[in-house]
Amino acid sequence: MKPFINQKRIVAIFLFLLIGLKSYAQKTIQAHKITTEISIDGVADEADWKQYAETGNFIQVQPDNGKASVRNTEIAVLYDDSYLYVLGIMHVEKKEEINSQLSARDDTGNADVFAIQIDPFGETREGYDFTVTAANVQSDIKLSQNNSYANFNVVWESAVKLYDDKWIAELKIPFNSIRFPKEKMDNFTINFQRIASKLNEESYWSPIKPEIDGYLNQFGKLEGLPKITPPLNLSFYPFVSVVNEKSPDGTSKTTLNGGLDVKYVHDNSYTLDVSLIPDFSQALSDNQIFNLSPFEVRFNENRQFFIEGTEIFDKGGYLYTRRIGGVPINKNRISLGEDEEIIENPIASNILNLVKITGKSSKGFSVGVLNGITAKSEATIKNTTTNEFRKEQTNPFTNYNALVLDQTLRNNSSVTFLNNSVWRSGNDYDRNLSALLFRGYTKERTYSLYVKKAVSQKYFSDRKNEFGHQYYAYASKVSGNWTGGISANLYDEKFDNNDFGFLTRNNQFSVRANLNYRNNNPKKWFNQYTIGIDHSQRYYYSLFEKEFAYYKIQGDATFKNNSVVFGSFAYIEKRQDFFEPRTKDRNFNKPAQLEYFAEYQTNRNKNLSFAGYGVYVRTLNSDIFSDEFIAGYGLRAQLGQHISLYLSQDFTNIPSNAGFVTRENDNLIFGKRSVKELTNTFEASYAVYSKLSMNLRVRHYWIQVDYNDQFTLNNQGNLDRNNYTINADDFDDNFNSFTIDYTARWQFAPASELSFNYKLGANLFNNQINSSYGTNLKNTLQQDNSNSISLKMTYFLDFNQIRKL
Repeated sequence: MKPFINQKRIVAIFLFLLIGLKSYAQKTIQAHKITTEISIDGVADEADWKQYAETGNFIQVQPDNGKASVRNTEIAVLYDDSYLYVLGIMHVEKKEEINSQLSARDDTGNADVFAIQIDPFGETREGYDFTVTAANVQSDIKLSQNNSYANFNVVWESAVKLYDDKWIAELKIPFNSIRFPKEKMDNFTINFQRIASKLNEESYWSPIKPEIDGYLNQFGKLEGLPKITPPLNLSFYPFVSVVNEKSPDGTSKTTLNGGLDVKYVHDNSYTLDVSLIPDFSQALSDNQIFNLSPFEVRFNENRQFFIEGTEIFDKGGYLYTRRIGGVPINKNRISLGEDEEIIENPIASNILNLVKITGKSSKGFSVGVLNGITAKSEATIKNTTTNEFRKEQTNPFTNYNALVLDQTLRNNSSVTFLNNSVWRSGNDYDRNLSALLFRGYTKERTYSLYVKKAVSQKYFSDRKNEFGHQYYAYASKVSGNWTGGISANLYDEKFDNNDFGFLTRNNQFSVRANLNYRNNNPKKWFNQYTIGIDHSQRYYYSLFEKEFAYYKIQGDATFKNNSVVFGSFAYIEKRQDFFEPRTKDRNFNKPAQLEYFAEYQTNRNKNLSFAGYGVYVRTLNSDIFSDEFIAGYGLRAQLGQHISLYLSQDFTNIPSNAGFVTRENDNLIFGKRSVKELTNTFEASYAVYSKLSMNLRVRHYWIQVDYNDQFTLNNQGNLDRNNYTINADDFDDNFNSFTIDYTARWQFAPASELSFNYKLGANLFNNQINSSYGTNLKNTLQQDNSNSISLKMTYFLDFNQIRKL
């Protein structure tokens, strides 16, 4: 798992990736075959290192973009038949300049960093980042054309040693942990990165220029690697866990679980991941909220199998893996007879097994297959008169399958076909989605075109099948100081991929245009700044009624002291909301608004950093809708070398707006309401050393919705007074959600881990909208809660090591 990720590094890499690609190498380094065994100890006293270490001449990205790094860095690359060896010698003026903060794996924190980034195929479509901090904390990231994936995990070695005038990092990366060409690796590209935290400096061996279209394309050339034939790449991850779960009603059960994850790489091209009897008992708790909108809430995917090695399935944005093992489709459709009550109703389907296959050929053809099978779910129903029990199926045996086929074209363009399907046994409906995508670039990567066409199919056993369509196109300029584009997106009213995807709403046609200017070498106060304009319009497609339009100006800037400021201003026209009435083709008129946004972040490299934001929404010409205010802040502290703390608060205050509450005699009743919402989050991390860490996360969410009047929605979309004796106070809501997540992890051997997890969840729901925060927190903690305690051990077995026994 990667519960804490250095967001600064991820965002920086993502921004370079997002710009696009441009294919040329700037520098060259030679890889040499080792002549003696290399000991990974941070000493680097072997003859090969001494002979081939060379001055890197790193170039800054920040704070002074394009200038030479203020500190010297030496680098070298060696290899043998199984491993790639990398050396980094980071010189400093004095030892106190080195930031060796300890943290959990994959969280580099504020520590100094040395990283190697490679693209073995040299196609600027797929790469790898291997990072080590001055405290020898490892992080690995998968790089793709338009994104980065921090949940990439492989087994590799590193060692770091600190000296008075430098720190040395040695990396040993198995060839079978990456994909590379079967033949001689003539196109292998590479880059080296150094972050000197206390100098606020980030620099690269092969310069990364923000004004150039791309990131992977700016790597240098690695020469001298011959054809590599790695050993059989087969590994096993058996695990055993013991879990004690207590439900809010006080019942408790303890289970002993065992399972097996298998990874096999065929011909260094195709990877098979199989999870038999998966265990997700230690997944992070969801950020629960009280949903006032007509739309489903999307939660993050926190289960390891679905967030590691799944980058190919992100294409098109059609897949939402939380559907596998999600809420049974008929959970809320149980038919109760007289004197019957529900005794047990599962909230999730049980996953039987999972399979994932990904691969890439030497000719640029990639494939991905994801399959999951869930068992039948049943609710238990009791007759209170006869005391008899019966079962009712809420979810049938279900198979989920996702297929992606992707082919690289000229200029690093690509065409992609994908298919997501859900098959259910019995009479419940089945679902299918097929899509074709094309992403193209001009020869110089100055312009880009991205188009996609998707068809959703819903198959019924007792009525006519439904077919829906989506069309999308985006033409843009992606390089240079001036960038921007125009897009159009259409979902018809039948398009629906929510059985294996996530779509907030369909039945819309939208157009958008944006223009941005970025200056990476301004003088005086800034390291860089960006300004832009953005305009969008959206229509309710079936009636082709305009829903809304906005006009926005925005900007951001990084100061010389590494602090950052963001700001925007938007004018939002009067809107027609066709979904708040919860009735087809009915609309609710909303007033025009002015939106002001500002955010400020101090230097995150300091031991104490702060970020705060505020949003002020001014409502124009409305008797019901008031102005709105949203604000929040985050405070991050590093206490010594081992402890990191983070506290955040987010507050929303809407004195008056309106929303749907009920129906009365076929009339739609809306309530006038005030909304106050507060979220407090506290996180703490203690790293004993680089392989033993503990993380704590505590979150309290609180919302009060006070209804003080009610109206009828008329056919023109406005609110009218009525004569109904409806008490608006009956709809008042006071909701709390409190969660604790504590995890301790010890990596006792390569890729082998012992982990302890404790989770607690408590909810409080009533209509006491005048109660204080302290009272709500106290009462929530006194509620019957659900909690779980689990101990899990996973052991890594390499088949090549097994057969040596």
